[in-house]
Amino acid sequence: MKMVKHSLVILSLVACGGRSPTPARPEPVPPPAVSSTEAPAASPANDVVAQAALAEQYDLGKRLYIEKKCASCHEANGQGNPKNPAVIGDGALPEAAPTSAKLRATVSFRTAGDVLVFVKAKMPLKEPGTLTDDEAAAVTAWMLSESKVAISTPLNAASASAIPLRP
Repeated sequence: MKMVKHSLVILSLVACGGRSPTPARPEPVPPPAVSSTEAPAASPANDVVAQAALAEQYDLGKRLYIEKKCASCHEANGQGNPKNPAVIGDGALPEAAPTSAKLRATVSFRTAGDVLVFVKAKMPLKEPGTLTDDEAAAVTAWMLSESKVAISTPLNAASASAIPLRP
């Protein structure tokens, strides 16, 4: 009987290769899923693309300012004149409309969104409402950038409301 026991032990060692069984490897854990509502992580590549798109929007805005004849009322550099308000510079686009303002009598400019809505609806003066959404956003982005308002991505209706005109 002892011989049979020893034979079984030897047989089992041979069957296993003489080693202890290897522990099972754990399944790899997949990375956490990112929901579609979360913004992608910022990366230098994303920043470069956003800055290039913003520069393109500024260029378009500057060109449209001349083509759509904004300069004919607000002057070439946006400083305005006695009849038309400044749209670029330190005194441009005050929060409360001046008492002499006709078009913007009840409109406050707190955010880039306020300016964008106004430009889209009321400009150019002789053809109000003729600018496309992209044109109005480009002209507004250019005017605000010239006035040192911090804009980090191309301006649009959704992003403009979050950009304050004053610190």
